[in-house]
Amino acid sequence: MDNDALMRRINAATDAKKAAASAKPAVPATPAPRVRQADPVMRQSTAIPASPPPVAPQAATAQSIAPQTIQQRAPIAPVAPASQPVAPAAPAPTVPETNKPLMSFRPEPEKKEAVSQDSGPRPMRKEDRPQAFVISCNGSMAVVQGNTSCVDTITGLTWAVGRMLSIVVGESRIVGMICDIDMPTGEFTEDKESNLRFQVELQGEVTDGSNGKPSFSKGISSYPGVGSVVHQIRAADLASLYAATGSSNAVIGALSQDDSIPAYVDVADMLSKHFAVLGSTGCGKSASVSLLLHAAQEIIPDLRTITLDPHNEYSRAFPEANTIEQSNLDLPFWMFQLEEYVEVLFRGKSLVHEEVDALREFIPNAKAKFRDGEDRVKLRTDSNSSAFTADTAVPYRMADLLSEIDEEMGLLESRYDKSVLKSLKARINAHTNDSRYAFMFRHRTIEDIAAKVIGNFFGLPGTGALSTIIQMAGMPAEVVNSVASVLCRLSFELAIAAKGNLKILVVCEEAHRYVPAGKGGFEPTRRAIARIAKEGRKYGSFMAIISQRPSELDPTILSQCSTVFSLRLTNDFDQEIIRKAISSSSASTIAFISSLSNRECIAFGEGMSTPMRMKFRNLPKQWLPGAEADVFGNSVEIRDQQQCAQVFQQWRGGAR
Repeated sequence: MDNDALMRRINAATDAKKAAASAKPAVPATPAPRVRQADPVMRQSTAIPASPPPVAPQAATAQSIAPQTIQQRAPIAPVAPASQPVAPAAPAPTVPETNKPLMSFRPEPEKKEAVSQDSGPRPMRKEDRPQAFVISCNGSMAVVQGNTSCVDTITGLTWAVGRMLSIVVGESRIVGMICDIDMPTGEFTEDKESNLRFQVELQGEVTDGSNGKPSFSKGISSYPGVGSVVHQIRAADLASLYAATGSSNAVIGALSQDDSIPAYVDVADMLSKHFAVLGSTGCGKSASVSLLLHAAQEIIPDLRTITLDPHNEYSRAFPEANTIEQSNLDLPFWMFQLEEYVEVLFRGKSLVHEEVDALREFIPNAKAKFRDGEDRVKLRTDSNSSAFTADTAVPYRMADLLSEIDEEMGLLESRYDKSVLKSLKARINAHTNDSRYAFMFRHRTIEDIAAKVIGNFFGLPGTGALSTIIQMAGMPAEVVNSVASVLCRLSFELAIAAKGNLKILVVCEEAHRYVPAGKGGFEPTRRAIARIAKEGRKYGSFMAIISQRPSELDPTILSQCSTVFSLRLTNDFDQEIIRKAISSSSASTIAFISSLSNRECIAFGEGMSTPMRMKFRNLPKQWLPGAEADVFGNSVEIRDQQQCAQVFQQWRGGAR
């Protein structure tokens, strides 16, 4: 190779390098695997296996080499990464789902649909649905005339009792529910159409918004006239009728008429104005309560619930809850108010007012002795004891109380008859030695543990779970009533002391035991529950009333429950209670209350937009309440004498 040819080749390589440098910004920004770059000629031979034969030196020029190099470089840059093996992406670390709930009650986020700029109210159009016509109407009812061919061509459903209808009135639609059907003309014949007459209960009005989305209102601005067209309700109108109304909604089930439409409840309204779950035995009442409580705890995470469980069935549904049974129940006697302690002391018998007056005087003195010590010499009436009352929740010793009674009996001029004082002393001794009331005298050393006891019951920070279950199966009636009275009273007083910073829900299962109709029952419990029902929502103290016999409940307590879930009720007196509670515009809904299926209910009140017939969601097996033993399933037969001895021991209340 001569010098001239060599120089031309060097110049061509130099020009190619300059051209490659100028074309470098056109390479994609995505980082590619590194490639050796000796010179443009080597890169060409590396990228293209079949290289063309070298050009003769005398014919090669800078103008002929540079364009070829640039033209081949452009497609190589994006192809080069594909020719290199790419390491698979490391899998994302899996987060353990130990805290993931078994079921979520939060509504799914609403999907926003694109709306055209020229969208306006959707014009009314003739639907491909059978028609009927209004023949009469008043303020709450309408009479509609149709025929036996009224089978919806879209849903395939007949016009039957409980179905919703839509009455066209101008640009709006009146929503009504069929509550009665009859055939005014002759008998039914299968081969020809026959006229039908529907009694329709008017529910409210649906109008289309500017975006074409229907919205429901309970009021009716324009009533239908004679001849107004009637259709079966559209799915969108039905969904707007039962749409979510508040900011703390939970999906608790689906409509019985259309299971594709969710049933919502506003948890904040349901709790703040109290709620009731009513239903006969075996209709799914306990499972429904479990579902509502789980929904409330998810929507309002700082809600504290305390459940009075007379059948020991809710611990299975709330395994993380603080379960308190008779063996570990700790409620010191000095935390009882005088009225509560007297009811326990007399065990439901008639009160002896002289004994009650003596306790009202002696208990404050016993509290003062505990505060000042036992070695205090009493020379005169101690004015410091006036700082205490018989209701003040401070410790005192039963020994000091009995000492006060003995001192009064030793006086020559006692203010009380000695027989009264002897009877009171004997009554106190019998009470302290009764093993059924061991939870009141569990601590041998008297000390002020009020904060610990209250924190254990109500799940205050650092003391335990937010949910507490009091298992009361097997407790005597006097114990159940006294414990319920103290806990209901404490929940209200604690909410007041916290100035609304605590939200406490008291769930009274079998509430007709605590607040029965009439003058029976445990009066302190009735008063404590009534106080929560009337005033609790102002301070964050809420009440849930659960009962299978609403006719035996105190009507004043039940009337304070603004949200009611009524499952199947077969008793006429119980149905009458619900009939009085529901609004007149939905009175016909009660007609279905005796034929509801399990977990199906009539829900109405402040927690939902309008009364609805709905079915609760299926709960996971872990959340289903259940008794500890199944008497027809896995219960164990008592076969030997040792097992019988255990039964008798339990029957005696642990006494030996």
